[in-house]
Amino acid sequence: MKINKAKIYTIVLGATLGLGSCQEDFLETVPSNAVSYEQAFSSTAGVEAALNGIYRLMRDAPVNSGSTPSHDSYGIPHFNLTWDVMGQDIMANSNWFVFQYELDNKLPTYRGTHMLWAMNYGVITNANNIIANAAKVPGITEEQRAAFEAEAKALRAFGYFNLARTYQHTYLKDPNALAVPLVLEQTTAQSQGRPRATLKEVYTQILEDLNTAERVLPTTRTAKSRINKNVAQGLLARVHLEMGQWQQAAEFAAKARQGYALMTPSQWKEGFNNYANGEWIWGLAQSADQQVAFASFYSTIDGRYTVDSKGNRTYVRRGYNNIRANDKFVELFALTDARREFQEAVGTTNSNRYTITKFKDLPDLSGDFVLMRSAEMYLIEAEAKARFGQEEAAQELVYQLRQQRFTVAADAVKPTTTGTALIDEVWVERRKELYGEGFGLMDIKRLQKPLVRTGNHTAVLGTTPANSDLFIYMFPQLEIINNPNFGPQNP
Repeated sequence: MKINKAKIYTIVLGATLGLGSCQEDFLETVPSNAVSYEQAFSSTAGVEAALNGIYRLMRDAPVNSGSTPSHDSYGIPHFNLTWDVMGQDIMANSNWFVFQYELDNKLPTYRGTHMLWAMNYGVITNANNIIANAAKVPGITEEQRAAFEAEAKALRAFGYFNLARTYQHTYLKDPNALAVPLVLEQTTAQSQGRPRATLKEVYTQILEDLNTAERVLPTTRTAKSRINKNVAQGLLARVHLEMGQWQQAAEFAAKARQGYALMTPSQWKEGFNNYANGEWIWGLAQSADQQVAFASFYSTIDGRYTVDSKGNRTYVRRGYNNIRANDKFVELFALTDARREFQEAVGTTNSNRYTITKFKDLPDLSGDFVLMRSAEMYLIEAEAKARFGQEEAAQELVYQLRQQRFTVAADAVKPTTTGTALIDEVWVERRKELYGEGFGLMDIKRLQKPLVRTGNHTAVLGTTPANSDLFIYMFPQLEIINNPNFGPQNP
């Protein structure tokens, strides 16, 4: 897991806007479909292409891994699956993601920590370039400039929110804990490395960027992959929930879901593969030139299969097919809950018992990737309201969601719990609703709960204490070596 050639990602990720770097000591030169620096800021169409390049970066395969290309390196889907297998509901006890599942992929020379670092700072650096140069584009109007900068700031905030939670414990544990370097300007080869900022400093900047985006961006957009007002509101809801600012979290969650009706039970079972789904607030479309057989989220998680007379499995979506659901997690679901999307190997009790069928790739491997749904916003609002005393409203929100999740309407019941028990019930509802979407260990960290693995888990069994340092990554070694201002390494 040695890291190959790389530069300091907090200083220079390249002078181009697109998928790779122009620096000759990176693994990749500028791809033919990237946008050069000169092209990006020669016209408003160039800036649009540069923004689309950032979204492509977020879903791309090995191009921006900064290390040896591999089949587990594909942008945000990799990031989200990492945090799910590190939790207690989803398992990866063979093949890709097994080291993440074992909480053993955090060391400074490993690809895992480098990929999480490089992908997010790639988004940030390219966003900074747009923020610094949009006003210089010939013929640009004030409205266009403001919109370009606002969208880029939202992307920058998204990257920093990911990094802050990857390389430090939750904000509420210690806002003054050191997080990651905060780089807000366009970087060049002459830029000086920045020291680690505190969580408070990073989250202050995240809120500033997202508030600008929420104020400036419209609800309309050219594609659901692009950030609009609703997405900015959803990100604000997530950030305020992480910070324990309950009223703001509830307010923005309610705003974010406007216009995005909950799926019906039958729609929930369609496969989470089409970002035209009316509940999806934000998603990444799979483009034709990024359709890959094995280096894919669906390759690992799509668990549909048939069994021949000898008991051999043939998977509908051929790939690694190695992600499993924990049996104790499956037990949380009623049989009439549409979210009970698992295929059981009858007679099997080991970790191979349940595959996951929530995510069904399309026959041409063009399944899209979900980033934000209105169901999450219902649950953010429910948790927040439970925490500031509006318990009946919180119960009603959970009930509204459940009414759209059960195939037998009478089985959808309204919560009767209150206090801490209600907050825990909302957490369980999040687990049942959002598994595979990147919230597993992130919620455990946010709630400062222990990691509890029982049943047919095969690694890190039993209870790992809350706020364990196993839950945070160490920084890539070259960052420490090449940036004398960086600060201390994580434990």
